[in-house]
Amino acid sequence: MSASRFTPRQITLHWLTALLILLIIALPYGSDFFGSFLGGGGGVFTLHKSLGLLVLALTVLRLLVRARDGAPHLLGDEARLQRLMAKSGHILLYALLLLMPLSGLLFGKRPVNLFWLVEIAPLPLSDGARELAKTFHVTAQYLLFALILGHAGAALWHHHVRRDGVLRAMLPGRD
Repeated sequence: MSASRFTPRQITLHWLTALLILLIIALPYGSDFFGSFLGGGGGVFTLHKSLGLLVLALTVLRLLVRARDGAPHLLGDEARLQRLMAKSGHILLYALLLLMPLSGLLFGKRPVNLFWLVEIAPLPLSDGARELAKTFHVTAQYLLFALILGHAGAALWHHHVRRDGVLRAMLPGRD
């Protein structure tokens, strides 16, 4: 793709994923607040897990769309280090957007109630495998937090310091 911005489909998937991730992060930390709307802590984690699996599905879709549509060449050839950092950051973000929901699904011993509609039975795993998945999930959340902050910070830096159009390429309605 040689355009100066992402496709409307890519923009929509990006911002929908971002919104869902912010909600997923907020749910467990605000379980007292959200629990009053969702019938207690169980409802909070039902929604947390359901949204996590939705992010997993959206991430797979995003990767397919990215493979089909490509990405705009937003940084000049002289910005090799920036391109390497951006590519590395995106690879890590995509990996965590795939692995976090999977690890969350793997460590549970109870069925996951997907949006209160469908029950997904837990996989028959050893306690050791469940503990490993839980450790990964809990530890990786902090890496995800750091990557999200770095991603947003880089977008703001490009917009306010570099003034190079990188952020505008992912904003909706700016054709």
